[in-house]
Amino acid sequence: MTTLFVLFSNLLIPLVSGLFFLFYFIYFVFTHPSRATSYRLFVIFLIGFSLFLFGRPLQLLLGPHPLPLIIVNIRVFILCSVLAPVIILTARTYNKRISRRGAIGICLACLPLGLTYVVFNSLGTRGSYLLFEAAGLVGYDNLTPSRLAPFYGREVTIGVQAVTGFLLLFFSCIRLAQSIREAPPRSWPGDKVFLINAGIVIFALSFILGSLAKQWWVYYVASVATALLCGGSVLIDIKAIHNYYEKLVPFIKEEIVNNVTFSEFSKIKLIEMLKCLGKKTDLNTFVAIKIKEAARDIRGDFSTIEGVIGIVNRRLETALSDDSCLILPISDDSVGIVLRLPREKESRKQADILGAFDDIRDEVSKTYRRGLAVGIGRSYDRIEDLRISYQEALNAREYAEQLGDCGIVHVDNINEPDRHRNNYPVREKEALLALIRSGDTGNCRSALAVFFAKFRRYIADEPEVLRIRLHELICSFVDSAILGGGDEKILNALIVKYIDNIALITDPLLAERYLAQVVDEIAGSVVNAYRTRSKVLIESAKKYMEANYRSQLSYRDVASEIYISPSYFLSLFKRETGTTFVDYLTTLRIEKAKSLLLTTEASITQIAFDVGFNNSNYFSNTFRKAVGLSAKEYRKPR
Repeated sequence: MTTLFVLFSNLLIPLVSGLFFLFYFIYFVFTHPSRATSYRLFVIFLIGFSLFLFGRPLQLLLGPHPLPLIIVNIRVFILCSVLAPVIILTARTYNKRISRRGAIGICLACLPLGLTYVVFNSLGTRGSYLLFEAAGLVGYDNLTPSRLAPFYGREVTIGVQAVTGFLLLFFSCIRLAQSIREAPPRSWPGDKVFLINAGIVIFALSFILGSLAKQWWVYYVASVATALLCGGSVLIDIKAIHNYYEKLVPFIKEEIVNNVTFSEFSKIKLIEMLKCLGKKTDLNTFVAIKIKEAARDIRGDFSTIEGVIGIVNRRLETALSDDSCLILPISDDSVGIVLRLPREKESRKQADILGAFDDIRDEVSKTYRRGLAVGIGRSYDRIEDLRISYQEALNAREYAEQLGDCGIVHVDNINEPDRHRNNYPVREKEALLALIRSGDTGNCRSALAVFFAKFRRYIADEPEVLRIRLHELICSFVDSAILGGGDEKILNALIVKYIDNIALITDPLLAERYLAQVVDEIAGSVVNAYRTRSKVLIESAKKYMEANYRSQLSYRDVASEIYISPSYFLSLFKRETGTTFVDYLTTLRIEKAKSLLLTTEASITQIAFDVGFNNSNYFSNTFRKAVGLSAKEYRKPR
């Protein structure tokens, strides 16, 4: 070999390939950051292989023995015992979730390869040889003994490299063959399983051939093609995970709303959901916003609520970090915000945050010509006290709605009555009404007890108004239940019975017992109406999905069809059916595909597109997981 070729293959090629891997690593880290397992493993592969490539020039140029021996041992150990299991694990993440035990098992299986190379490459090696001398550069390479008993260092090390290559080839060929068998050629460029295993096959073959021929530059060059194919595969995986996450976010937000506002509160569940969304777990304040307009009701106008959410998000970005604020669509005219508000009332940070709400109200007024009623609850140290902050925010918002042009009201700024007398417990009443409106029978009793603790003292000062107040309370309870979706005719009929019984009540203790029964019955009517209405909505959604499963149907399309918000639809669908929207739609499409496979002669690819899948390979994988057979096997006579 000429000196020029030696320089080219041992210095220039690994240096250029190493730079490619380094820049590819930088590209991934800064343009496609992700929490996907495949992404993390691929980044490790890029770092490790760039070190492996850069190590070759260092191995030759740093001087004679023992430096070439030390560096080559490190390089090949990284390749055989670190990079080989990493790339195998990356490919396997697409097929199923890998347990920690499985990952450790693959790493331990590859560890002896690297150790064997290091041991046998070191035994008997006593020096190095001059590989080249040109342009002031002197290159020394490791002189591993060849055909020298008893260690046979060169033969064993070449064997280790070949075994590593065959190991990669074995794992990748199985999955590549399966991918080729189940997907048509036109779908291969977008098939992440095909791309990553094709990349591994290219590297494995070049590694085997290059090692046996002792032409290392062969797999230095092939590694670039492998990186491009594997990188494309990981990008497809990141995009798929991002799309799935986007579908999941509204459901998680809806679960947080339910966790904070309804009875099924769980501190652990709430913390886990906040972590899942990348939010801090010390959020301490709830803010309730309602969009108002005198001209007409905006319910059903999803574009307005989405526009307002966009304004809220943009304005709060200037005052809060992304992980210190969570925006929750509650209904088509209401938004909730959970944030971290400093406890010190005079702090600059708190002033900036409250100022942001002024900016939000002004921008909504200019953009949509609608007012905002903003209620802010108190800040608490414990995350479980967000429920209290939520109720306070609702009370403050209702107070803000009474203002002429709406406004921003902190619960502490609501004028307190004279503290020297027992005043009517307005706040406690509003908290009770909110629970009745939501059908939260579990907490209505405790809220009623809190209300009556102050109501008894109030009646002790003014006993003559007991029956008047009971009349007013029952009417308020019924109004709240109607607002919560209760049957108005049934509730109005109940008023007559309730009011007739008030004439028999002579003291607060008897009143409390009576109202406990009334509250249970009225809140229960909201729950029953909710269940009935929910079933009707979900049945309508199912019929729409049945009629439109062939199209690229999204949960937003179905939610719009039945006139509810997308996030609420996801939560309601899961609650009523016990499965997610995506799983239900997939099952529906698979059932339709099974029928077509048995009753038509259409190709599997055509059937995949006919039932709504836009990728035949994805259809094949989904069908196998759901049915236990491939589509081709299912179609065969049995």
